[in-house]
Amino acid sequence: MRYLPLALLVVSLGCASVPIKKQDLPALTRADARVLDGCYDCLLEARGIYERVGVGKARPLVIARLFETQLLIALREKELALESAASVAHARELAKELPPLAEAARYLALVELVPSDNVGTPRAETRVFRQAQSASVLKINDELAWLKTATALRESARQYLSLAVDCGYLDRRRTPSPPGAAVDLWAGASRAREVPADTAPLVAYRVGICDLVSSKTLEQVRSAVPEFVETSFFLARLEVANAPNTGGAKARPLLAEAYARFPKSPSVTYLSGNYNQLIGACRDAVHDYDETLVLEPVHEDALLGSTACLTFLSRNDEAIAQATHMIELRTDNWGVAYYWRAWNYHFRRQLDQARGDVERAKVLDFNERTFTLAGIIEHDQNDLRVAEPDLIKAKAMTPRGRNCVAMWYLALVKLKQEKWIDSGKNFDDAMTCYAANVTDDENGLKAMAARADLDPDFRARQIASFEAQLTEDRSQQYAAAFNAANQYSHGGNADRANVLIEIAAKDPALSDKVAQLREILK
Repeated sequence: MRYLPLALLVVSLGCASVPIKKQDLPALTRADARVLDGCYDCLLEARGIYERVGVGKARPLVIARLFETQLLIALREKELALESAASVAHARELAKELPPLAEAARYLALVELVPSDNVGTPRAETRVFRQAQSASVLKINDELAWLKTATALRESARQYLSLAVDCGYLDRRRTPSPPGAAVDLWAGASRAREVPADTAPLVAYRVGICDLVSSKTLEQVRSAVPEFVETSFFLARLEVANAPNTGGAKARPLLAEAYARFPKSPSVTYLSGNYNQLIGACRDAVHDYDETLVLEPVHEDALLGSTACLTFLSRNDEAIAQATHMIELRTDNWGVAYYWRAWNYHFRRQLDQARGDVERAKVLDFNERTFTLAGIIEHDQNDLRVAEPDLIKAKAMTPRGRNCVAMWYLALVKLKQEKWIDSGKNFDDAMTCYAANVTDDENGLKAMAARADLDPDFRARQIASFEAQLTEDRSQQYAAAFNAANQYSHGGNADRANVLIEIAAKDPALSDKVAQLREILK
């Protein structure tokens, strides 16, 4: 990627009496180039040069560049959800040294209007921030128009600030671009755009991360500026989104690189946890979520991801404690916390606690998963009057009605009620459901085994998961067939019982029971 260099502040300073020393001119040239390179380390390097050169009589000639670089650093920190308050405060101090005509306060106000990255920032914090900025949002269009004509800062810095503000509020009422207008590098867009080849990496990067990430643009930026490590975080976001299907092999090195440079970015640590959870590496995910919660203690999705992974790892006490913490915080996803706490209480056979939590989850987390668990708990407590409608509701909520667990427990409810034929019908339905699952498992296993383009570890985990699920579903299919045959036998439907007992006989583990039921049916 080529880009046009900025005119140097010092080019007109030709006489020996100028405040900037001759030996500092190459350093200033490098600082200006590093700002255009745009990476976080580039900006830090540029700031260091401006601070070293901008002393004494040279200070007034360098202060505007130091100020704009500090603003860019603060914006970059917001993009990674890093702590930016110190950088903004530093910029505010520098603003005091600028003349009134520079209107430094307007630049600062725009920087403070930019929200932090939503991946690493708790939603509650984002809501409070946006509510506080509601009045300022009404003035954004006018302020962005002013940025195009302002002169205190260089054009690329003003473009960057304009993009940062515009991309943070894409859903506001914006000034429409005229039909057929050329690519506007001052305005954001909710789609990937072609960036002219001579665009500075600083600006191209900001265009490339606006709402929808442009991998092409970011790869071009990284090629032009190898130190631009923050591109790895945004490229990883694209890979993580596809990880459930691909294993996200490309995400791992991208996230590792981003973490090595930005270990204090909750955006990076959370995305790492999310990635590991999606590919089934819950032990690693819990570690990543723990790091995120040290940085952002009320990060709602990190709390939820940690709770779910602790549950899958059978760390039930810790899962209950994490879910309890979410409930105490009243996070916006606390309904799911009630579900997971109920699941863990039920696993430990603490049925009263599980029932109390699942009742709350039924109100706050209204879905088939919650009502299935509710029906199971209610069945185990022999509250069959409530269990039956909850299980029927869970079955109805499930796409295509394929909720094998709900069908199984409906059969158990009818069994406890001694309604043998009804119980048999529900076990019969469960058998058909599990048989469909077996077909899906076999097809999934076959397709996964044929995939040579996936991350090897992910592929191995997926194959093992399909094999385990296939074994379980096939066992449940035959068990449901046997149970249905047994209940039909009790209810007097020997014809259907004889059909089903032959299906159950395919499972060697049921051979003794099958033999006994055959004798009864004779």
